[in-house]
Amino acid sequence: MKAVWTAVVSAFSTFSILPAPRIGWDSYSLKNVLSALPLVGVVIGGFLCLYHWLSTLLDLSPILSAVVYTVLPIALSGGIHMDGFADSIDALSSHASPEKKRAILKDPHSGAFAALGIGCYLLAYFGLCAALPFDWKTVGLLSLTHVLSRAAGGLLSLLIPSSAQTGMQHAFRDSASKSAVWILCAWIVLALGGAAALSPLAAGLMLASGACVFFYIRHTAIKQFGGMSGDLAGFGISLCAAAMLLGILLSERAVSLWF
Repeated sequence: MKAVWTAVVSAFSTFSILPAPRIGWDSYSLKNVLSALPLVGVVIGGFLCLYHWLSTLLDLSPILSAVVYTVLPIALSGGIHMDGFADSIDALSSHASPEKKRAILKDPHSGAFAALGIGCYLLAYFGLCAALPFDWKTVGLLSLTHVLSRAAGGLLSLLIPSSAQTGMQHAFRDSASKSAVWILCAWIVLALGGAAALSPLAAGLMLASGACVFFYIRHTAIKQFGGMSGDLAGFGISLCAAAMLLGILLSERAVSLWF
């Protein structure tokens, strides 16, 4: 139980702004952090469901709801994954060598391409949310995207060799338990099972879109960076969440057109 508690506390203290006890970083505390990462997505999904209940109760504007569904997950995660998204966009836009791209990832400054990338991402995500019918089914599916995207990001971090011998992703990968990959796979199976209970078509499209992002990040990490990093994991989590949101929207449109 101590190992589970340590993993959960470490995951929330690292990947969210939610209050958590301070735990020192060592091989024991880092052992199962990535295994517990999807649990952060579960809590984010809980907040989204809570907001949906309040917005229904208060009859709030759908546009306001789309803003909340876009901003709230980023706020609760402390923007850590969007930071990786911004750094990755800057690096990829440089069209430089893998070594130079890795140096850009480490640069604390953000370039013009990072700002443009984040702006386009937020507009696209907001637009997709605004096009959804807000009911318990779609909010439940939306909540599950945050579980699945974090499980995918954890798998990317564990399965792809690091591009450097330092950094957060390397520390997590180096300290991870042998069962971490299987635990993350179990998260994916459970989340997809929940999605299938709500909408089999949406679950299938979420799986397909998430898999496309997974293999895109894998190819990009190996080909253009020489390995995986924490920033690329954040890039993958952000892209995966948006891609699965698109899958939900397509499933809703398909049902409305065919039935």
